[in-house]
Amino acid sequence: MNFCSHCGSADLKKIVPPGDTHHRYVCGNCHTVHYQNPKVVTGCLPVWEDRVLLCRRAIEPAYGRWNIPSGYLENGESVVDGALREVREEAEAGVRVD
Repeated sequence: MNFCSHCGSADLKKIVPPGDTHHRYVCGNCHTVHYQNPKVVTGCLPVWEDRVLLCRRAIEPAYGRWNIPSGYLENGESVVDGALREVREEAEAGVRVD
């Protein structure tokens, strides 16, 4: 990536943005984070005894609404690995996929 697709600046740095776990191109001018992962979403519905684990969304879209722990896959990540990661990131819980 040579230029920011948001503001056109050439001031791009490959860093791990705060709160993230992967290196991303971030514009030093407008601070836009440029994600290059596929737009495939994964998630799971954790069940424990007779209860399910839901998360309340902290960002838009649907801020404040309840959802299963889910999110976008990273490049090279399996659907199962992505679902496990999302539960760990969003709910700080460990799960086993049956």
